Amino acid sequence: MSTTTRRAGTWLALTGLMGAAAITGSAATATAAAAAELPVYAVRSTGLTQAQAAALQRAFGLKNVQLAEDGSVAFADESTYLRVPGLDLGAGKPDEEGAETVQTALDVESLKRLRALPVEDATKRALESLRGAGLLPANATPTAGQTTFEVVDANQKAVVTAPLDTAVSFAFTLDGVPLEGPGAKLRVAFDGQGAVAGLTHATRDLVKVGSVPVLSLDQGRERCAKVFGQSVRPTGVSYVYEAPPLAEKVEELEPGLRCDGVNSDGAAVQSVVVGAAVDARLPEPGPVDPPREEGAFTPQWTWRIDVGSEGTGPCSGLPWTANNLSTFNNRFTAAGVPVQFSWVNHNAWERDFKDPVFPGGQDHLYADDVDMTYWQGHGSPNGFSFAGCSSNTDTFLSKDEARWGNKDVEWMSLFTCSILQGSAGGQSWAARWGQAFRGLHQINSFDTVSYHSAVHGGKFANYLVRTPFLWWNKPMKVRDAWAQASIDTQPASVRWATMGAIGGGGLANFDDYFWNKGAVGPDTLPTHGWWRISGMS
Repeated sequence: MSTTTRRAGTWLALTGLMGAAAITGSAATATAAAAAELPVYAVRSTGLTQAQAAALQRAFGLKNVQLAEDGSVAFADESTYLRVPGLDLGAGKPDEEGAETVQTALDVESLKRLRALPVEDATKRALESLRGAGLLPANATPTAGQTTFEVVDANQKAVVTAPLDTAVSFAFTLDGVPLEGPGAKLRVAFDGQGAVAGLTHATRDLVKVGSVPVLSLDQGRERCAKVFGQSVRPTGVSYVYEAPPLAEKVEELEPGLRCDGVNSDGAAVQSVVVGAAVDARLPEPGPVDPPREEGAFTPQWTWRIDVGSEGTGPCSGLPWTANNLSTFNNRFTAAGVPVQFSWVNHNAWERDFKDPVFPGGQDHLYADDVDMTYWQGHGSPNGFSFAGCSSNTDTFLSKDEARWGNKDVEWMSLFTCSILQGSAGGQSWAARWGQAFRGLHQINSFDTVSYHSAVHGGKFANYLVRTPFLWWNKPMKVRDAWAQASIDTQPASVRWATMGAIGGGGLANFDDYFWNKGAVGPDTLPTHGWWRISGMS
C-alpha cells in the first residue's frame, strides 16, 4: 500500500476499537457501521544487538546465549530443557531400516518426585530479570503455566502427572490490538530449581507512523468467508497485527483480521490472518498442481530413511500450506534426507493416512511408508479433515482408522487443531488415539486450536536435523523440536502436545532424536499404557 493512502490524522482508538483483542462473534456488531482506521507501524530495529544478548545472558545467569543472524535468541539447556527422567535399558531390536536402537524406560518414581517453580515466582523472576536487562517491552503482558508429563496405564487410568517446567510467555499489543506471530515472541521457562531451561526472544522495535482505513468487523467477516471457502464457516473476526519471522525484513506492520471458524463437523479450525486494510488483497492461491493419478503409487522405500508431507491449502481456507510444506521439505532435502511424497490441496487424500484394513486405505504406500510424515490442515480431537479439497476415500480421517507404525513410520507430526486435546466427548487423549500406535513412536500435535503458519514445518525440520557448531545448534529430540517450533510460531494461548506408547518394563520412546542425530528407541506397542507431554507456547 502506498504512503499516500495512509492518514496521519486521528484514528479511532475509542470509536469501536477499544479492547479490540476481545471483539469477536456478537460483539462485532458494536463496531460494524463505518470503516475505522488503525495505525501503521514502522520497524525501527529488528531483534537484539550483541550487547543486548549479553545483557540477557547475564540477567538470567546463563552460560551461553547465541544470537542468531536475524537478531533472535532461542536458548535451550540441553541437560534440563523438558527433561523427563529415564532409565537406560541398553541396545534394542534394530529398526526396519536395520538402524541400531537404544531402549529407554520411564522412571516413574522420579517423575512422581518432580516439583515445579510456582507460577507467581516464575513470573516475578522473569519480570525482574527482563527489567534489569532493559529488555522488557512496555507492551508485553505475562502469562505463566506449567509444562506437564502425564502417564496412564493400559486402561487409561492416571499413574502420574508431573511438572517439567514453569514457563512465562508474554503477549503483545499495539494500542490495545494484539500483536502476534513469530516476530513477537518472548518466553522464559524455569526448571524445578528456578534455573532457566529455555529462553526465546524475537521482537521488533516499532513506532507509529500513520494510519490506514480498515474494514469494519462485519465487512471483515465477509473477507474471512472468502478466504475460508465453502468448507469453513466463520465464527469470529478480530483485529490483529501479524509479526512475521525476524528473518523477513519488513519495513512496516499493517493491521490484519484474525479469522476464526468451524469446519462442517463443527470443529474449530486453524485461525488465519488476512489484511484488514480496505484495499488489502486476499492471499494468492498459488499454482495448482496437476491432478494426481488415481492408480499411481509412490515407490516403497522402507529400507531407507525418508520423510513425506501432505496438507490442505486454499481449498480448505488455509492459504500458506504449500509454503509451509515446502519449508519442511527443503530443510530435509538440504540435510540429505529424501522427501518421498508431498501432496497438497486436491492431491492430499484421506486414504494416504488410512490403514489397509479399512476399505480403500493406503497408508502403507504413503504416511506409514516413511520415517516421519508431516501434515497441515484442519482437525479435531477425533481426526483431521480433507473437506473442500478431496474425498479419496472420504473427507475425514477418523482416529478409528489410524493404525500407524505397522509398516515404517516412527513420528506422525500433525500440524492441526486439538488432536491431543486432554478430553473430548468423554474420552481422554489416550482413549482416542492409543489404538493408532502399532509401532509408531510419537504423535506430535496440539492440545488446543492452532494458528495457521507458513514457517512451522521448516523450523521443526531445522531443529531436528541441524548441524552442531561448537556448543550450540545441536539437534533436538523430536518432541523438543515440535515444542520449540510451536513456541516460535504460536501465541501463548496455544498448547502443543506429544504422546507415545509405553511397553513392557516401562519402555517408551519419549527421548527419540531423528535418525542419525541421536538415540532412537525400538518400535514399541502400548501394552502398558501411554504418555503425553503438553505445554503453552
